Amino acid sequence: MKNPFVYGEEVHGDAFWNRTTDIQELARDIHNGQNVIIFSARRYGKTSLIKTVLERVRKEGVLTVYADLYPAITKEKFIEIYARAVSRSLGKPTQKILNIVKRLFPKLIPKIVIRGEGDAEFEFDYEPRNVFRTSLSDLLQSVHKRAKEEKKAACVVFDEFQEIVNYADDEVEKEMRTIFQSHRNVSYIFLGSKKHLFGKLFQDPNRPFYKSGKHMPLGRLATEEVIKHVREKFSLSGVSLPKEVLSLIAQRGEGHPYYTQLLCHILWDECLEKKLITPKDVENALNKMLKREGEVYETVLNALTQKQKQLLVALALEPQVKVYSDPFLDKYHLGSSSSIQKALQILIRKDLLDRENDQFVFQDSFFALWLQKR
Repeated sequence: MKNPFVYGEEVHGDAFWNRTTDIQELARDIHNGQNVIIFSARRYGKTSLIKTVLERVRKEGVLTVYADLYPAITKEKFIEIYARAVSRSLGKPTQKILNIVKRLFPKLIPKIVIRGEGDAEFEFDYEPRNVFRTSLSDLLQSVHKRAKEEKKAACVVFDEFQEIVNYADDEVEKEMRTIFQSHRNVSYIFLGSKKHLFGKLFQDPNRPFYKSGKHMPLGRLATEEVIKHVREKFSLSGVSLPKEVLSLIAQRGEGHPYYTQLLCHILWDECLEKKLITPKDVENALNKMLKREGEVYETVLNALTQKQKQLLVALALEPQVKVYSDPFLDKYHLGSSSSIQKALQILIRKDLLDRENDQFVFQDSFFALWLQKR
């Protein structure tokens, strides 16, 4: 029997946590042509969620495009990735599709290439290089143009959108905002996982995308959703879970999709034969999970200065503390408040900490738990 709890990869269908409210809200936004900005920390299931939504609205007649911008490290790479995403949405490469692509991107030069496994897809180039702006403009207009021709609504998703902040200039950013703001029949959805970069794009009044869409932070899973999903999956395997164990699993997973899946994956492996899970099993699985993640956490720590490490450990042990108070600084030998302020800024930029009012909290609460048990 296959373990029903999948982690570390995109999940779809029965393996996907039932974010019913989020799915319904996003589907409505897409049909209404609303632009949406979705942020969450890594491993919260943004990509799985949006692909579930895209599958749903596609069946309802919406044209959909999904572009992962994580590899788009330059403006030129952005054009290549987005052009491939748009062409992929048209179907498998054929002469008919090639003709449509040439019409949608008149300044780009498409060619069909065969990958190692025999799959065909488009690659793009443009000549001469000084027509970048025209090529970009054609590309950004393409989905709107197609939707208008087919008299349909459309949705374009840019995953890891914060990567465009790293470009040499804001040409792509400005052109996107200028063109997209007139597209009433296209919903653009921007996903991001690096808070400090994502914040620059959408919260800075001096940047093109300021106030350009509806913000939709992706929160933790509701306790009742976790309990329902976990109960269903284990019952299909004939494993019994008392109510207190279900509540404990939801509590230990903290509503985090990745860690809750991983915790349940371990429990399923450990307890399938005996067909019963006890509170002790949950605690053992939690410790095993932290041990598995320990290698990743060690790598993160090794990239920090000694001061930054000390500060993280101190905040893990005393999360509600006033960080600039003398007793806290003295207890953990952290030095002056000015040096701590600098360390905090760096840890926030590295997406390890967030500031919530006067508190500094871990983006990954299980990193804090691992530090406590270390």
